[in-house]
Amino acid sequence: MPAVPAAELAVPLPGGRRHVLSLSFVRDGDEFLARLESDSGHITELKNRSLDQLLTLVASELEDLLE
Repeated sequence: MPAVPAAELAVPLPGGRRHVLSLSFVRDGDEFLARLESDSGHITELKNRSLDQLLTLVASELEDLLE
């Protein structure tokens, strides 16, 4: 069962912005993994063989959260 965000986190921030609760990176063999969780409970998991490309994907996800 997914965790339910605390009530105070469910309130939209001014301008509709969201908080990133966690961002983690892991290397698994020859792949890099990233996991991003927002205060709305949305979890994004990304993987790529290139760390540079993975960082670009994560940056794009963060920009989407801020819009």
